[in-house]
Amino acid sequence: MKTLFTSFVVGISVSFAAEISEADMAARKASVVTLETHLAQREKRLNEVVAEIRERGQATNAKIEELVKMLSDLKDSQDSKRRVSQVKGEAVAGLKRMIGVYQSERAKISGKLRDDPASAEALRADTKVIDDLIDKRAADIVELVKSMPGGEDVSKYEQDSETYYDGVYYENSRISEEWKQNRRDKVQSEKLRRETQQALEKAIEDLKRRQATLKTPLPESASSAEREIHEQELDRLSALLSRRNAQLIEVTLPSTAPEETASADEANDLKKLFSDARSDIAGDFNKTLQLYHAAAGEREKIAALNENLAARKLWLKEHNAADKKPE
Repeated sequence: MKTLFTSFVVGISVSFAAEISEADMAARKASVVTLETHLAQREKRLNEVVAEIRERGQATNAKIEELVKMLSDLKDSQDSKRRVSQVKGEAVAGLKRMIGVYQSERAKISGKLRDDPASAEALRADTKVIDDLIDKRAADIVELVKSMPGGEDVSKYEQDSETYYDGVYYENSRISEEWKQNRRDKVQSEKLRRETQQALEKAIEDLKRRQATLKTPLPESASSAEREIHEQELDRLSALLSRRNAQLIEVTLPSTAPEETASADEANDLKKLFSDARSDIAGDFNKTLQLYHAAAGEREKIAALNENLAARKLWLKEHNAADKKPE
């Protein structure tokens, strides 16, 4: 899209070169220098923002991975009942929300790719980063779900006491605490696995639908850039389908539960730790998202400045050439 200034300077006829005063010409040359300085400032700012995004992103990812590892290595005890499983469920829900934000941002970039092929390289780099983040968060969800203990073959009743009355032996029994905990584990595990399976099945159906749509041949008028984007998106969808199908199998098959159990006090401490960590991660995530939007804004400014600068240089070149023509 051409700026108003670009349209103006390009539209001026070279025949008016003789009417340009030396002072005006000098001012126009000075404006090029100023614009180059402005452009250098914006490029420097963009590099600073990108560096901060990278640093914050790495820190946030490390926090998430540390939290996922901690939760995946723990399971509930008879004392903690369902506290650890509940925290895992909350973590999975939070990761799903993050994926939703990533997907929303990616959809916006896809729209820009179609409308602004000139910025394709930078935009494709952004989509690659977002795709990697989505894959990491999906893998984290699978890891947490796999760590949920399933049901085991546990005896429901345990002997409470035994008595003899009139020479007859009586055995009193009650539902064992181990069986109760096993049932709690099974209910929580099945719920989280079912929800994750459904989410993965929906994702797979969406990917297949998008893949089928993209397999429709492009019109002959499509540019080479459009065709390249089209092929890359098809390759991406194919790879994603393979990964999501593999993850669906992972959360469907039985998995080994962690050996370490948490006491009631440990589970309570874990809930507090998770609450603080979740708040930190949410703050970092939102700040990184703001920085990403700032970087996108800087790219747009730089593109407009480059276009403006090219137009001014072209104007000067044409008018200098006109001045040198013999009368």
